[in-house]
Amino acid sequence: MAKEVLDTRWLLIYIPVYIFAIWDSYRTTVDLNNIYILTERENHKINSFSIGALEINYLDKRNPFLAALWSLFMPGLGQLYIHRIVSGFVVIIWSIVFFYYSHMLEGVSLLFLGEIERATSVLNPEWLLMFPSLYGFAIVDAYMNTVENNKLYEKEQRRFLKEQYQGRTFRILKGKKLI
Repeated sequence: MAKEVLDTRWLLIYIPVYIFAIWDSYRTTVDLNNIYILTERENHKINSFSIGALEINYLDKRNPFLAALWSLFMPGLGQLYIHRIVSGFVVIIWSIVFFYYSHMLEGVSLLFLGEIERATSVLNPEWLLMFPSLYGFAIVDAYMNTVENNKLYEKEQRRFLKEQYQGRTFRILKGKKLI
């Protein structure tokens, strides 16, 4: 049944892109891990505020659950919540394309009206199959980036408070009790 519904012409396009994405993700992860190790050793200052042509970014603490929830309502909103404007708009645009070509919203509307047969007949399965990947990406990406941004925020806050308010002669005596 799947062979009858799916257009196999897309398969030959999807496989090289999938393999490239896995390889490039691995390569990028190795590069970023090396950069992370170097910045940790140098105690590099984190840029907590930047203004660019497309967005204004500042480090602040956000709720990862809320980012995932916004992405559950509409893919891309979680990215907008954490100020990832470009990726948010890309995900929203793809969401609109998938909603349009899959006729999912039309099917849901017909389902609420009780027209189940008509609701299933208007759906386009090829486009409908994109939704698990889209929602999965949007939710996981928003959640994980919120967690990582929160870690950066706490690290930068710790560095700032230590630099601004802790005396240079202050030392923590590990393993010794002070009376």
